[in-house]
Amino acid sequence: MVITEMSIPLSLLTQAPSPQLTPPVGPWPAPEPPSNMLIQEWKYEMRREAQAVLPNLYLGPFQAGTNLERLREKRITHILCLRDSVEARLIFPRFPTEFIYLTLDVADSDDQNIISIFPKCREFIDMAMSAGGAVLVHCNSGIATSPAIVMGYLMWKFGWDYTLALTFVQSKRYCVSPASFEVQLREYTAIAQAHRALSSGAHSGIRDHKRAYEDDGDGCTPQRGSLKRRATDDDEDYEME
Repeated sequence: MVITEMSIPLSLLTQAPSPQLTPPVGPWPAPEPPSNMLIQEWKYEMRREAQAVLPNLYLGPFQAGTNLERLREKRITHILCLRDSVEARLIFPRFPTEFIYLTLDVADSDDQNIISIFPKCREFIDMAMSAGGAVLVHCNSGIATSPAIVMGYLMWKFGWDYTLALTFVQSKRYCVSPASFEVQLREYTAIAQAHRALSSGAHSGIRDHKRAYEDDGDGCTPQRGSLKRRATDDDEDYEME
């Protein structure tokens, strides 16, 4: 079972947002995938740090969430903390008065239903981005669980398949290897691409119906609710299994 915990600093409830927050960058066009598997220069010690996957979206190990100075340098405002339940005494919100946390118990195992967690993580990341914040997504090692969450986010946002998402994330953080979740992430490709296609189709359909309405003046109203719900229902259906 997944246990969730949302921690909101008291200061955010009593004070106006800091004027130093970076303005929101998204929504973004899909980033250019790395060509010919070009990877930034990688050193072993970098695996203990967080790397930027997108503007204001960072991926790393739990050590990255324990260095307050570095977190402030990156202007982190939200932290998505992923851990196995047995790691709760080691991995927990270290600075609950400084950052907004979402803590999820997620096992690094192929028995773990990772897809059912995607909507909650996506909502948390989008909430931070829309507020002009920056998000750190971390697990214990930053190699499997947190990369799987970030890959799921990219697949949903940009309609990428598993291979492209993995290649892109590895180009930012070379050590990632979400082997436990590969089967589920490959299955998620169809869901993410259906969402992308339906979302694009819905917008195109709205424009077409609007033109027909304006040209004919027949009062026709496009029915689009079912299109927009279908792909969202698909990934949330995994929670029922």
